[in-house]
Amino acid sequence: MNRENIKHYVLIVAKMGLFPIIFYFIFFCILSYPLILQFSTHFFADQGDGLQHVWNIWWVNKALTELHQLPWQTHYLHYPYGVSLLGHALDPFNGFMGIFLLKFLTLIEVYHFIIVFSFVGGGLTAFLLAYYFTKSYWGSIIAGFIFTFSNYHFAHARGHLELVSLEWIPLFVLFWYMLLAKPRIVTAIASAIVLFAVLLCSYYYFLYCVMIACLIVGWYGIQKKDIFFFLRKEHLVPFTAFFVGLLVTAGPLVVSFLVLNTKDPFLGGHSAKVYSLDLLAPFIPGGHWRFAHLTHSYWSNLPGNITESSVHIGLAVLYVLIFTWVKRRKFPAQGLKLWYFILIFFTVMSLGPVLHIWGWEVPFLGLPYELFEMVFPPLKVSGVPVRMMAMVMLSAAVISAMGFKVLFQKSRRKRLLAGILLIILFIEYLPRPIPASKIAIPPYVNFLKDLPDTKGIVDTTVRRPVLALYYQTIHEKPMAFGYISRIPRSVNTKNRKLRQLICDKQYILLYRDYNIRYLVTDADTDIVIKYPSIRMLYHDSKVKLYDLGAENKCGKGT
Repeated sequence: MNRENIKHYVLIVAKMGLFPIIFYFIFFCILSYPLILQFSTHFFADQGDGLQHVWNIWWVNKALTELHQLPWQTHYLHYPYGVSLLGHALDPFNGFMGIFLLKFLTLIEVYHFIIVFSFVGGGLTAFLLAYYFTKSYWGSIIAGFIFTFSNYHFAHARGHLELVSLEWIPLFVLFWYMLLAKPRIVTAIASAIVLFAVLLCSYYYFLYCVMIACLIVGWYGIQKKDIFFFLRKEHLVPFTAFFVGLLVTAGPLVVSFLVLNTKDPFLGGHSAKVYSLDLLAPFIPGGHWRFAHLTHSYWSNLPGNITESSVHIGLAVLYVLIFTWVKRRKFPAQGLKLWYFILIFFTVMSLGPVLHIWGWEVPFLGLPYELFEMVFPPLKVSGVPVRMMAMVMLSAAVISAMGFKVLFQKSRRKRLLAGILLIILFIEYLPRPIPASKIAIPPYVNFLKDLPDTKGIVDTTVRRPVLALYYQTIHEKPMAFGYISRIPRSVNTKNRKLRQLICDKQYILLYRDYNIRYLVTDADTDIVIKYPSIRMLYHDSKVKLYDLGAENKCGKGT
């Protein structure tokens, strides 16, 4: 390879990779400012589900590097019987990244790296997808901005790391379309691997990718006037390679989830009626907009919570969508109608089983989602159809790249219009600040860390279960109960029995029957009077820590 060829490839890498990465990183820092200045000190999350995902990163690393087991089963929660994490939003892909990153970054820094990676990566892959369809560089840059900095994406950055991790969706769609257009085995294998990465981030996104893949296949077959085109020689071998690759990678995880949900149903699903798209939500900025007080009268009336209902597409984007459709005959673009079809399909599905307008349920009007639930019962485990807006944003981004391509190429007046739209877009996409949480660690947690044995603990003082998860990343002791997304019914039954034992203060039985050695109570509780064999190990003004397995009475305090 001569010098000119090397220079050519370097320029391509810089243009198609390096510059978009820098561009999206800079805009992430601007839109989320001043979070980047707190990269090593504060969690970019609320003290709710965000800490649950911090635990996920810690657990995947511990399971694989210390316990030498797969991370989808744990005895560190719901000790001693343990719990399956197949129904939990574990996002193991991020945990796998964490294994490498934890070698030189702290847990806080790893969490932040993953968030930045997802936003930048989401922009990059959406840019590549849009560029494939439009060949418009700056239009595709804008498409990546629309997708990754959407109201939807920033809203979930408060604590839903598995939903923040949408960076693989555009790449799968790109490979999948390429597989249909130019069937090759290498593209098929790449599609399977990327779809597996999607699954390792989110079950929701995996399902949506399967849905969009089916839509594209159906559309492609109709366009070719051959609905069985995938059985033809040129497609059969690559398609077979894809399904074999998917079966080997994602197959075991998907089958295990479906089998377990059938035998021992997961509890904790959401109501699809509550977490559906309000018909006006794409048009009116939600509670996660920087100027949300201006639209408070609308989004405060929506069911569910603002994290789920904040799915504003943006008036600038809506204008481009309308403009592109009206002018569609003047600039035929590859896949234009396909992307409108995808946009409409996922918008309708996001509406859920019942139509809502301004928070009010419209009775006696069933929607396609209800039929979809009947055809595919596991969907009831999720119950959050509004999350399909991620696919709406992707299709809107690609169409917008087509529209901006035309605006940039037209008259000076059209370019001025494009500039005004971009200014409006930036203002509309200014997010509500992501929380910056600094967690104070109680002294007893560090004391517990230094205690011997890996038997379980019961902490009756933590009022928010998610804090107990974070404390476990420090003391690393197995604990009774635990805050996870979906819990099998059998584990919930065992939990009720254990809770009753604690309520009855049968502390000796905790050690004898459940192998739970350590008990944390409030400072006013003294169980030594009733159980002289129990030893108090630690006490301060707020808590007492007991050793339920002690054989003699000997107190120690600080």
